Amino acid sequence: MLGCRLFCSTATGALVLLLAAGQPAHAQDVAGTPAPAAAPDENALRAASDAFGTSIGRESIGLYSPSSVRGFSPYAAGNIRIEGLYIDAVTLPNNRLVTGSAVRVGISAQGYPFPAPTGVADYRLRIPGDRLRGNSLFGVNSYGGVNAELNVELPIAEDRLAFGGGINVAHDSKLYWGGKAKHMTAAAVLRIRPADNVEILPFYSYFTHADEHTHPRLTVTGTTLPGRIKRATYYGQPWTIWTQEQVNYGVIGRVDAGDWKLSAGIFRSDQTKDINYSDQFQGVSPEGLATNHRIVISPRLSTASTSGEIRLSRRIVEGERSHMIHLSVRGRDQDRRYGGGRQYDFGPAAVEAGTVLLEPLPVFGPQARDGIRQLSGGIAYEGIWSNVGEVSLGLQKTDYEKVTNASDGTRVATKSRPWLYNAGLAVHVAPGLVAYGGYTRGLEESASAPETAANRDQAPPSILTRQYDAGIRWELTRSMKMIAGLFNVEKPYFSVDADRLYRELGEVRHRGIELSLVGRLTDDLNLLAGAILMDATVHGEAVRAGLVGGRPVGSSKTLVSLNAEYAVPGIKGLALDAGTTTTGRRVANTANTLSVPGVTTVDAGLRYGFMLADRPATFRVQASNLFDTYDWEIVSSNSFAYQRGREVTARLTMAF
Repeated sequence: MLGCRLFCSTATGALVLLLAAGQPAHAQDVAGTPAPAAAPDENALRAASDAFGTSIGRESIGLYSPSSVRGFSPYAAGNIRIEGLYIDAVTLPNNRLVTGSAVRVGISAQGYPFPAPTGVADYRLRIPGDRLRGNSLFGVNSYGGVNAELNVELPIAEDRLAFGGGINVAHDSKLYWGGKAKHMTAAAVLRIRPADNVEILPFYSYFTHADEHTHPRLTVTGTTLPGRIKRATYYGQPWTIWTQEQVNYGVIGRVDAGDWKLSAGIFRSDQTKDINYSDQFQGVSPEGLATNHRIVISPRLSTASTSGEIRLSRRIVEGERSHMIHLSVRGRDQDRRYGGGRQYDFGPAAVEAGTVLLEPLPVFGPQARDGIRQLSGGIAYEGIWSNVGEVSLGLQKTDYEKVTNASDGTRVATKSRPWLYNAGLAVHVAPGLVAYGGYTRGLEESASAPETAANRDQAPPSILTRQYDAGIRWELTRSMKMIAGLFNVEKPYFSVDADRLYRELGEVRHRGIELSLVGRLTDDLNLLAGAILMDATVHGEAVRAGLVGGRPVGSSKTLVSLNAEYAVPGIKGLALDAGTTTTGRRVANTANTLSVPGVTTVDAGLRYGFMLADRPATFRVQASNLFDTYDWEIVSSNSFAYQRGREVTARLTMAF
């Protein structure tokens, strides 16, 4: 598509201009102080400003995550950002590349340029600073897994050039579901400052699952859940082993010229899987007997995308009022190959028998190929009046085209050129009390068909979605903040029908209440509490005809999370933490004739900061699902895998 090629060449040109930029009249440091890449500790609870989702390194906390916001997935919808810039991330950035992420939803999306109905997950790079530092980590878990990590920041030319990088290797001799795997994660970031107001950030990251066993799924045909099977035991086949590689790389450039700011990023995101297995025990009874043991073997699967954004921002200050205007161009060029697999039915089986089957030698069929080209241009405005309120507006025009070349040789093209827009308002109604509201219309992706569907891995075209929300943020004290909001999100509903075909079955609407309470109760006690009360419904002809139930698969009416950390008086550096999550009953199939009971899990841990060989160190112990509660993950309609049982992890991090 000419538009995407034009975007890529324009983005490259913008980065060249960044390098050529000289000292402006109002030169100053580029906005955003680099976060240390070698912090000896990661504490998501202390970093969280609300209960709606914060991750720091390997720790995450809150109601939401990049894969789950208000019952939907920002990642599946294509709403990922790096340093605020658009990336079509076919795989999420790994923890060696980024320090963490924040979910932009509700009041946290106020003033955020070009928000999205399903929420935005914004990742922060591990930008190296101007001092030599680093840390090492060694960790173990109760399943026998071990991992080691090394991170460094290396200034090369004073404050003009710095290198940051890290590597993590892990060997899981037993995963929580019994299989095993090896993992390796690596990343590197350069920080180049040709002038005080110019910053260039090239980066590269790599992640691999190696020699990983396939996780079996249990499907049912009636209205009864599968019988409980013993956890941490592998019931799959020893030959269903696969390797997957994930790569994200690119370059970000920023110029801060006082009231003018230019940001640009161009990215490449790749994911490949050498061979793909889907291991399914079908028609599983409460006694653990399956009417059929099916294994689908597919050839190499791959998805790759080139994407990015150019944004020019202008700030205007008028006394207590300020205005920010953003002009943005973003685009993507994605290529995806899938299908071509072969299905093998091995007949009745007992799930826990562990019967070893003869490995077939498949002759793969032709694969399908999707190509997506999208180019968007937009303008956004943010106005702030100190102690009065703020308003945000955005308008985008997007040109979208998806071409599917099916495995049978047919070709289907889908085109769309919608207008997308958003508006938000926040008003200071009293000291410490802000009321907000907003509306967003977006073009988002739908998740691909699950592995248990007849058309597995097939992805629908992008869909128009809309969302509105409103609420309040109340500073109860100087250290305690509460948010209460209402939300309504609507989009087309895709799920697996009675014939195991993943397709559009109507319209889905998620509306509800979200609550957040975060802050310090005392000098020693930090608290984070959140809750979602949600009414998720499906509408359309299929519902009226009785073919589809009125509730979407996986939906629950309640989710409550409570986390606390207590710094033990008299023992410097020692803190205890605990958390509990309660999930209500979840709809388990499209017909709404099956559900998974509600469940409460408890986590606990401690962290101890101390000096080791005159260097800062942190010892961290965590126990997840402390009471070993049994629960089911809903993979898709009528398809399940058990959730993780009790797991204890310990790690020692040392700075140098």
